[in-house]
Amino acid sequence: MKIKLCGVRTVADALLCANEGADEIGVIFAPISRRRVTIAEAKAIRDALPARVPLVGVFLDAPLEEVIRIAGEVGLQAAQLHGEWPIGRAPLPLHAALQMLSAESLQPRPGAARLLLDGPAGGSGRSFAWSLAERARSLHGGELFVGGGLTADNVAQAIAQARPSGVDVAGGIEGPDGFKDRERVRAFVRAAREVSR
Repeated sequence: MKIKLCGVRTVADALLCANEGADEIGVIFAPISRRRVTIAEAKAIRDALPARVPLVGVFLDAPLEEVIRIAGEVGLQAAQLHGEWPIGRAPLPLHAALQMLSAESLQPRPGAARLLLDGPAGGSGRSFAWSLAERARSLHGGELFVGGGLTADNVAQAIAQARPSGVDVAGGIEGPDGFKDRERVRAFVRAAREVSR
Protein backbone atom coordinates (compact mmCIF):
# COMPACT_ATOMS: atom_id res chain seq x y z
CA MET A 1 0.00 0.00 0.00
CA LYS A 2 1.52 3.30 -1.12
CA ILE A 3 0.52 6.59 0.45
CA LYS A 4 0.73 9.79 -1.59
CA LEU A 5 0.30 13.00 0.38
CA CYS A 6 -0.57 15.72 -2.10
CA GLY A 7 -1.07 19.46 -2.34
CA VAL A 8 2.14 20.23 -0.44
CA ARG A 9 3.10 23.89 -0.74
CA THR A 10 6.04 24.42 1.62
CA VAL A 11 9.31 22.73 2.49
CA ALA A 12 8.14 22.38 6.09
CA ASP A 13 4.99 20.53 5.01
CA ALA A 14 6.95 18.31 2.62
CA LEU A 15 9.35 17.28 5.38
CA LEU A 16 6.46 16.73 7.79
CA CYS A 17 4.79 14.37 5.31
CA ALA A 18 8.03 12.54 4.53
CA ASN A 19 8.91 12.12 8.19
CA GLU A 20 5.44 10.77 8.99
CA GLY A 21 5.75 8.04 6.39
CA ALA A 22 4.58 9.32 3.00
CA ASP A 23 5.72 7.13 0.13
CA GLU A 24 5.26 10.02 -2.32
CA ILE A 25 4.73 13.77 -2.12
CA GLY A 26 2.56 15.65 -4.61
CA VAL A 27 2.87 19.27 -5.73
CA ILE A 28 0.20 20.93 -7.82
CA PHE A 29 0.85 23.11 -10.88
CA ALA A 30 -2.78 23.45 -12.02
CA PRO A 31 -3.52 27.19 -12.31
CA ILE A 32 -7.02 26.88 -10.80
CA SER A 33 -5.86 25.15 -7.60
CA ARG A 34 -5.55 27.01 -4.33
CA ARG A 35 -2.65 24.63 -3.60
CA ARG A 36 -0.69 25.66 -6.70
CA VAL A 37 3.08 26.04 -6.34
CA THR A 38 5.60 27.86 -8.47
CA ILE A 39 8.50 26.09 -10.13
CA ALA A 40 10.86 27.70 -7.60
CA GLU A 41 8.76 26.45 -4.67
CA ALA A 42 8.60 22.97 -6.14
CA LYS A 43 12.38 22.91 -6.67
CA ALA A 44 12.94 23.93 -3.04
CA ILE A 45 10.67 21.08 -1.93
CA ARG A 46 12.47 18.57 -4.17
CA ASP A 47 15.86 19.72 -2.88
CA ALA A 48 14.76 19.35 0.75
CA LEU A 49 13.15 15.92 0.43
CA PRO A 50 15.10 12.71 0.97
CA ALA A 51 16.03 11.09 -2.34
CA ARG A 52 13.93 8.03 -1.41
CA VAL A 53 10.69 10.07 -1.49
CA PRO A 54 9.48 10.70 -5.05
CA LEU A 55 7.98 14.07 -5.94
CA VAL A 56 4.96 13.89 -8.26
CA GLY A 57 3.75 16.93 -10.19
CA VAL A 58 0.00 17.38 -10.70
CA PHE A 59 -1.17 19.06 -13.92
CA LEU A 60 -4.52 19.98 -15.48
CA ASP A 61 -4.91 20.04 -19.28
CA ALA A 62 -1.23 20.91 -19.65
CA PRO A 63 0.53 20.28 -22.99
CA LEU A 64 2.92 17.34 -22.75
CA GLU A 65 5.85 19.57 -23.70
CA GLU A 66 5.11 21.81 -20.71
CA VAL A 67 4.84 18.83 -18.37
CA ILE A 68 8.19 17.48 -19.56
CA ARG A 69 9.86 20.89 -19.26
CA ILE A 70 8.63 21.47 -15.69
CA ALA A 71 9.50 17.91 -14.70
CA GLY A 72 13.05 18.46 -15.87
CA GLU A 73 13.42 21.82 -14.15
CA VAL A 74 12.03 20.61 -10.83
CA GLY A 75 13.29 17.04 -10.79
CA LEU A 76 9.90 15.33 -10.70
CA GLN A 77 9.81 11.55 -10.59
CA ALA A 78 6.32 11.33 -12.17
CA ALA A 79 3.52 13.52 -13.51
CA GLN A 80 -0.17 13.12 -12.63
CA LEU A 81 -2.37 14.38 -15.43
CA HIS A 82 -5.96 15.54 -14.97
CA GLY A 83 -8.18 16.41 -17.92
CA GLU A 84 -7.05 15.76 -21.47
CA TRP A 85 -4.79 12.73 -21.91
CA PRO A 86 -1.83 13.57 -24.16
CA ILE A 87 -0.65 11.70 -27.22
CA GLY A 88 3.05 10.96 -27.10
CA ARG A 89 5.77 9.59 -24.89
CA ALA A 90 7.48 11.19 -21.91
CA PRO A 91 10.81 10.53 -20.16
CA LEU A 92 9.00 9.99 -16.84
CA PRO A 93 5.98 7.94 -15.72
CA LEU A 94 2.60 9.52 -16.45
CA HIS A 95 -0.25 8.92 -14.00
CA ALA A 96 -3.79 9.37 -15.31
CA ALA A 97 -6.35 10.93 -12.96
CA LEU A 98 -10.04 10.37 -13.65
CA GLN A 99 -12.74 12.47 -12.00
CA MET A 100 -15.29 9.84 -10.99
CA LEU A 101 -18.87 10.92 -11.57
CA SER A 102 -20.13 7.46 -12.58
CA ALA A 103 -19.00 4.28 -14.31
CA GLU A 104 -18.93 6.27 -17.57
CA SER A 105 -16.01 8.26 -16.13
CA LEU A 106 -13.77 5.21 -16.57
CA GLN A 107 -11.89 6.04 -19.75
CA PRO A 108 -8.85 4.18 -21.11
CA ARG A 109 -5.57 6.05 -20.72
CA PRO A 110 -3.05 4.31 -23.02
CA GLY A 111 0.46 4.24 -21.62
CA ALA A 112 -0.47 5.40 -18.12
CA ALA A 113 1.77 3.91 -15.45
CA ARG A 114 -0.94 4.53 -12.85
CA LEU A 115 -4.66 5.22 -12.81
CA LEU A 116 -5.95 7.49 -10.03
CA LEU A 117 -9.68 7.36 -9.40
CA ASP A 118 -10.38 10.78 -7.91
CA GLY A 119 -13.47 12.51 -6.57
CA PRO A 120 -15.97 14.08 -8.96
CA ALA A 121 -14.16 17.43 -8.79
CA GLY A 122 -10.42 17.65 -8.16
CA GLY A 123 -9.57 19.27 -4.85
CA SER A 124 -13.21 19.33 -3.73
CA GLY A 125 -12.84 16.84 -0.88
CA ARG A 126 -15.72 14.76 -2.28
CA SER A 127 -15.48 11.01 -2.61
CA PHE A 128 -16.93 8.57 -5.16
CA ALA A 129 -18.31 5.01 -5.15
CA TRP A 130 -15.15 3.05 -4.32
CA SER A 131 -16.72 -0.12 -5.71
CA LEU A 132 -16.00 1.31 -9.19
CA ALA A 133 -12.36 0.38 -8.65
CA GLU A 134 -13.18 -3.22 -9.54
CA ARG A 135 -14.36 -2.17 -12.98
CA ALA A 136 -11.34 0.09 -13.40
CA ARG A 137 -9.02 -2.91 -13.08
CA SER A 138 -10.44 -4.35 -16.30
CA LEU A 139 -9.32 -1.18 -18.11
CA HIS A 140 -5.92 -0.73 -16.55
CA GLY A 141 -3.23 -3.28 -15.81
CA GLY A 142 -0.94 -1.00 -13.82
CA GLU A 143 -1.19 0.62 -10.43
CA LEU A 144 -4.62 1.75 -9.25
CA PHE A 145 -4.90 4.54 -6.67
CA VAL A 146 -7.99 6.05 -5.07
CA GLY A 147 -8.39 9.62 -3.83
CA GLY A 148 -11.05 12.25 -3.29
CA GLY A 149 -12.51 12.99 0.11
CA LEU A 150 -10.24 10.62 2.01
CA THR A 151 -9.54 11.20 5.70
CA ALA A 152 -8.21 9.14 8.59
CA ASP A 153 -11.83 8.25 9.36
CA ASN A 154 -12.71 6.69 6.00
CA VAL A 155 -9.45 5.55 4.40
CA ALA A 156 -9.77 2.05 5.88
CA GLN A 157 -13.21 1.67 4.32
CA ALA A 158 -11.93 2.97 0.97
CA ILE A 159 -9.04 0.48 0.98
CA ALA A 160 -11.31 -2.41 1.96
CA GLN A 161 -13.79 -1.65 -0.84
CA ALA A 162 -11.43 -0.56 -3.62
CA ARG A 163 -8.38 -2.74 -2.80
CA PRO A 164 -6.08 -0.19 -4.46
CA SER A 165 -2.32 -0.14 -4.88
CA GLY A 166 -2.31 3.16 -3.03
CA VAL A 167 -4.23 6.14 -1.68
CA ASP A 168 -3.95 9.85 -2.44
CA VAL A 169 -4.99 12.63 -0.06
CA ALA A 170 -4.69 16.43 0.10
CA GLY A 171 -7.51 18.19 1.98
CA GLY A 172 -8.02 15.35 4.45
CA ILE A 173 -4.66 16.06 6.11
CA GLU A 174 -4.93 19.86 6.24
CA GLY A 175 -5.74 22.10 9.17
CA PRO A 176 -8.05 25.14 9.07
CA ASP A 177 -5.19 27.24 7.66
CA GLY A 178 -4.95 25.05 4.54
CA PHE A 179 -1.52 23.68 5.40
CA LYS A 180 -0.67 20.16 6.49
CA ASP A 181 -1.58 19.30 10.08
CA ARG A 182 0.81 16.96 11.89
CA GLU A 183 -1.87 15.06 13.79
CA ARG A 184 -4.07 14.60 10.71
CA VAL A 185 -1.10 13.45 8.63
CA ARG A 186 -0.05 11.01 11.34
CA ALA A 187 -3.59 9.67 11.82
CA PHE A 188 -4.12 9.19 8.08
CA VAL A 189 -0.84 7.32 7.56
CA ARG A 190 -1.50 5.13 10.60
CA ALA A 191 -5.04 4.26 9.46
CA ALA A 192 -3.92 3.40 5.93
CA ARG A 193 -1.00 1.28 7.13
CA GLU A 194 -3.09 -0.63 9.67
CA VAL A 195 -5.79 -1.71 7.22
CA SER A 196 -3.28 -2.62 4.51
CA ARG A 197 -1.61 -5.07 6.90
